[in-house]
Amino acid sequence: MEMNLSKSPPSHETTDADVRPIVLIGAGLAVLLIAVGGIVYGIFQYLSAHSAISPQSNPMTVFDSQIPPSPRIEEHPAIEIQQLRAQEEQTLSTYGWVDKKTGRVRIPIDRAMELQLQRGFPARQEAAKK
Repeated sequence: MEMNLSKSPPSHETTDADVRPIVLIGAGLAVLLIAVGGIVYGIFQYLSAHSAISPQSNPMTVFDSQIPPSPRIEEHPAIEIQQLRAQEEQTLSTYGWVDKKTGRVRIPIDRAMELQLQRGFPARQEAAKK
């Protein structure tokens, strides 16, 4: 295999690029840009001169109160849980009326457990036979 290692001058294009199409494309883009800018400006002028027929009401303003419905975010959850537990403890450890009309009362939980142990728990009939 032989290679031709003769020195030849570097090859390059002998003609320049045609400038006319480049200038025409640039001019066309400039005209298009001006036209689009004019259209946008015209639309803005039209819309600023013609207000909406009836402004839409905000659906969020229908309610009179600005306070959201329950349950709301707790402001002081630690204090509120302590108050809840104290109220539950008071309910579980004291006597009180549940319904005076029907004669239903509440008794402390410790006393209720003692009474239940004295009376016994109900057993199923099947278990008693075995």
